[in-house]
Amino acid sequence: MSEDKKKQGESPAPITLGLRLVGGGYLVWLAFQLVPELLISSGIRNLIQLVFMTLFFLTGSIMIIWSLKKLLFKGPEQSGSFSEDEQEHIL
Repeated sequence: MSEDKKKQGESPAPITLGLRLVGGGYLVWLAFQLVPELLISSGIRNLIQLVFMTLFFLTGSIMIIWSLKKLLFKGPEQSGSFSEDEQEHIL
């Protein structure tokens, strides 16, 4: 059972990766929506918006890159994961 949990921790389900991809895209979009507000505001509000805009952009970008990396490179790794016994039963 611990081996199954290790495998799940290494490669999340494709639907989970898809949701992380969408969530990351939303955070990047939200960061760009703060740009016009940043130009209008001043003072401490400007600083807070700049901090959150940067935080949203960095977090969203990391989520997108990580999810795409896992989605694109998961295929070849998963296809070769059958043992010899399992391959004999499949054929």
